[in-house]
Amino acid sequence: MRALGYFRADAPTLIGETSKSQKEFESEFHDYCYINMHQPVESFGDIETSDNGDQSAYERLLSYIRDSKMEFLVTVPDASHLGNDLETVARAFLALENMGCKVACQDDDLPDPLQNALVALGPAGASRTRSEKIRMSMQNRALRGKGLGRPPFGYRNGEDGTLEIVKDEAPVVELIFRLYTKDMMGMRLIVQHLNERRITTRRGGNWNVVSIRDILKNTVYIGTYTRFGLRLPGSHEAIIPRETFREAQDIVRERRPIGRVSQSEPYLLSGIAFCESCGNKMMGVTRRQLWRNKDGNRSRATYRYYQCQSRNNQSVCGYHTWREADLEGAVLAQIPLAIETRALRRLTSRDQAQESEQALKKIWEERVKNAERRFSQTLRKTASGAVNTDQLERALAELDKARVLAEKSDQPADVGDMIEKWSERDFDEKRDFLLTHVARVEVSDHMARIVA
Repeated sequence: MRALGYFRADAPTLIGETSKSQKEFESEFHDYCYINMHQPVESFGDIETSDNGDQSAYERLLSYIRDSKMEFLVTVPDASHLGNDLETVARAFLALENMGCKVACQDDDLPDPLQNALVALGPAGASRTRSEKIRMSMQNRALRGKGLGRPPFGYRNGEDGTLEIVKDEAPVVELIFRLYTKDMMGMRLIVQHLNERRITTRRGGNWNVVSIRDILKNTVYIGTYTRFGLRLPGSHEAIIPRETFREAQDIVRERRPIGRVSQSEPYLLSGIAFCESCGNKMMGVTRRQLWRNKDGNRSRATYRYYQCQSRNNQSVCGYHTWREADLEGAVLAQIPLAIETRALRRLTSRDQAQESEQALKKIWEERVKNAERRFSQTLRKTASGAVNTDQLERALAELDKARVLAEKSDQPADVGDMIEKWSERDFDEKRDFLLTHVARVEVSDHMARIVA
């Protein structure tokens, strides 16, 4: 395959290594091509100055690919030559991939750029050598059945590192499996049962559907430890008999919907509407009903509404429910006055305005942090092959949008024109407008109040 080499002078070096000259980088590129049977075409580096104007080596690389209108293998010594942080590496990787090129590191152990980046650039201040030692140590512990990280509910890490049963928690695990397999309760009913009996999680919180599902599917409860792709049966004492666990897995498979793909439209107020009673988010819920009329004909209807997430996922709080159109209409009607009040505060009360601005700034900082967190999670999933690069690209786009909207949130806008032509706007335009001008929506049974 036709190959291009790329390297940069300011890429960080590993501990104990010295910086290399351009000739050394070029020599390594040619050696890599020879060993892997690639055709070396050109290399791009900005270590030694040359008559290239103001273009960087990376810009010259992109220009060369565009002008050639050909597909290449782009090789780098390691991922740090694509950027100093994970986000920059991901952007450079996607830019090259979108031009039809493949990207590879000249690293026999970690040729994939994203995997290489997670090792070389993952933890701030951690060297690749140290990261590798930590990984090997964790694998050795896993091979011996030693617990890594936070132990699952029902267990603790013993003095020798193996999992030990927690006497107060094990009966709860047994209860969950009994309710699911013997009493045939669904996961939501189990959540409701535990929360109503005031049986709490390890941290003293309420149970939710996800935590119940994770317990029912975790082989740790039959004494099998799983980590780094390893399965070690009998590594610790079991809480649940294998027959009960297999029965639970059969029920999970039987209850899983087959052949039905949800096509529900997203909800405009997702992530910004909160239940006033418990402080949890209001989540969009879609219900489809099918019934037979007296004349024998079938009818169907779809209902969309917002409901307290605590009620839906944890079976606590109340049925604080709003129809989608009603809640969104109530929010839209308040926006002009809220923005006008916000501007008035700036003119009349400096202290009150600063306090309000600081509160809004924290909300927007949290939104950006959440987008950064989702990008990091997606990057790891992409590197492991769990998702494709399209999802990584979407995560970066969402991060960019969060940053742009955070900057725009303090800028004036033609609110009247937007609201007047609301029905003509598409979902993305409406969503961007709400995220820019509405920090939070407090929802009670009879009213909704926005914080702008």
